[in-house]
Amino acid sequence: MRLMNGPAARVVGSAVSWLLFTTSFTLLYLSAAVVMGLGGFCARGGPYVIETECPDSVVLFTPLSIFAMLIAVAIGVFLARGFGTPLVIWGWPILFVGLGIDFLLASFMPGGVSNLIVAIVFIIMGIVPLVIVLRVGAARLLIGTTNVRDRPFRDGRGPTPIFQLGGRSQDGDAAPATAGDWALALGVSVPSILVGLWLAQTMFHSVAGAR
Repeated sequence: MRLMNGPAARVVGSAVSWLLFTTSFTLLYLSAAVVMGLGGFCARGGPYVIETECPDSVVLFTPLSIFAMLIAVAIGVFLARGFGTPLVIWGWPILFVGLGIDFLLASFMPGGVSNLIVAIVFIIMGIVPLVIVLRVGAARLLIGTTNVRDRPFRDGRGPTPIFQLGGRSQDGDAAPATAGDWALALGVSVPSILVGLWLAQTMFHSVAGAR
């Protein structure tokens, strides 16, 4: 149990959560874009004649990506435990703003008024919660609430243990974030995001081109 609460577990938790989430969200985004291009609706199977059949990539990745994103957030909460770029904060805005952009692009197609309305609603749903949590400080949205050794960060307002699980929050333990803390936190999340983007596109186009 102590191993699961150590520095290595926090680094792995942050990296895996962002890798899995980015891969899953990108697969969902690409699947949604395909459906939008098909007119906003497709289906597969069933006893009825299907006018627009869903591609294999959409059928495979849409349900899997949704469950995988939930798992990714759970990994970030229970393993990263306050270290690194907090997926628990960013997951919701990325999901809704990202899908909102999908609908916004589809609104330029014929009959896209309904897509425009959905786009506006989704983007608002994604941005408003992010604006609300900005009170914890921009730094906490990028590097989390603790360093890799579970020491809480202190800024001008004191420690900010919000969205932290299992870490210490005593005032005496808190310390300002160092350049090394920034480098490690972003050095874990940013490469994981980039690899996730590449991996998702490779997987999606591999399945899409296999048929």
